[in-house]
Amino acid sequence: WLRPDLLAGITLAAFTIPESMAYAGLAGLPPQSGLYAGIAAPLLYMLLGTSKQLSIGVTSAVSILVASGLAIFAEGDIVRYAQLAALLAIIVFVIIAAAAFVAIDQTLPPNALPASAPATEFSAERAIEHIKVISQEPRTSGSPGYKNARDYVMSELSALGLTPETQNTTNVENIIARITGTQSQEAILLVAHLDSRNGPGATDNGSGVAILLETARALQAGPSLNNSIILLFTDQEETGLYGAQAFISEHPWIEDVKLVINFDAGGLSGPSALTNTSPNNGWLIRQAAKADSNIYASSAFGEGSSDFNVFKSRGFSGYAFDYTWDRRIHTPNDNVENLNPASIQHQGYHALSLASHFGNLDSLEDPKDPNPVYFSVLRLGFVHYPVTWVIPIALIVVLVFAGVVALGFRRKILTLSGIGLGALVFVISLISAPLLVSAVWKLLSSAAPAYQVTYLGHTVNESLLMTLFGSITIALTLTWYALILSLIHI
Repeated sequence: WLRPDLLAGITLAAFTIPESMAYAGLAGLPPQSGLYAGIAAPLLYMLLGTSKQLSIGVTSAVSILVASGLAIFAEGDIVRYAQLAALLAIIVFVIIAAAAFVAIDQTLPPNALPASAPATEFSAERAIEHIKVISQEPRTSGSPGYKNARDYVMSELSALGLTPETQNTTNVENIIARITGTQSQEAILLVAHLDSRNGPGATDNGSGVAILLETARALQAGPSLNNSIILLFTDQEETGLYGAQAFISEHPWIEDVKLVINFDAGGLSGPSALTNTSPNNGWLIRQAAKADSNIYASSAFGEGSSDFNVFKSRGFSGYAFDYTWDRRIHTPNDNVENLNPASIQHQGYHALSLASHFGNLDSLEDPKDPNPVYFSVLRLGFVHYPVTWVIPIALIVVLVFAGVVALGFRRKILTLSGIGLGALVFVISLISAPLLVSAVWKLLSSAAPAYQVTYLGHTVNESLLMTLFGSITIALTLTWYALILSLIHI
């Protein structure tokens, strides 16, 4: 009886450890935070729980259902049971591998459109031409590079038929332009900072500047909007968000602003994600779902740091978009050669679709509806529902889970001894895995100089490292299982 129980315990550990690391990553926390949380929860339950029986997570519940189903089809034949289990494992592996491939492909930003794309569409290739000009040198506030970029942006806005102006205050020089609506002075404010830090800033935030320029060009090429669009290129974002503060405090157009949409880049690549919104964002999320078929968002995403934070703190409604893979910003590596056209295209889709949508709404007044739960499902759709649905959904899950556990007891698949032994392997793995991963990381960082440098707390090849550490954890867990099993047989 010990062998199958040990196998159940080790399977639970093998799934829970990488899952804990993954959930921590999704929450914006270090992977080890998930491992430590994974240790604390079962220990507390062991000490304070009302039952000695425990089934953890959806994976465990599904395992009970699968085991019960196989037992029925096997009809008491152990050999047939093993054959069915092996066949099921192969099928599940194929499905998971295919699903992983599709998920990765669907998470990647969409392909960039060429310069030959229709004039009313956003083209990353056209946007990159702007980046090539403004990122030839660093754009620290007040530097020759900043002034050259300022002059270029002003000339491009003028070429679009707009009347750009600079807002000059103490140590701040913003650039502002307006596309006047045909029916309303109420405005959508598109924001990107022009200054850079410790490098040419091709992505951070030359990409944001180019996105605003290309979006303005596409809007001018299409039908006129009912509401106004204001383009704001801020100064001194990198040194304290001073450009945004100056616009809010001193520029008269702030009175017309009803919605703010900010574009920034915390990395050199990746999908453009909705990383921040104003509070009580129910209406905003519903409108984004209607406007943008390329939306990539989750109510579980952490907030970034950008000019949008200033507008949010002053009570303005809006969104902040960012992409954060490959965190080599604020370095010379943030150059044109390392641009990701697909990421720029994704940002551009958001900018143009949201500007067009809100530009033709009858009213831009935000009713401040309660925050919903929302998340993207690959590129298949965008799910959002009221928070009041959470408790009913949770109750349904609990009832289903309770039924599955009861079925496990009835089929005698769950045993006290098996869960106890499985818990032992689980705890040993949770303690030893972080130690082994830490040792491997020290070895890697000592042998490879590239890993000795971090970018905003992140290292190069971070996704590959996470895959490596997850594989090490699973291998270690299986090793513990084999060792304990051999000791029992001795």
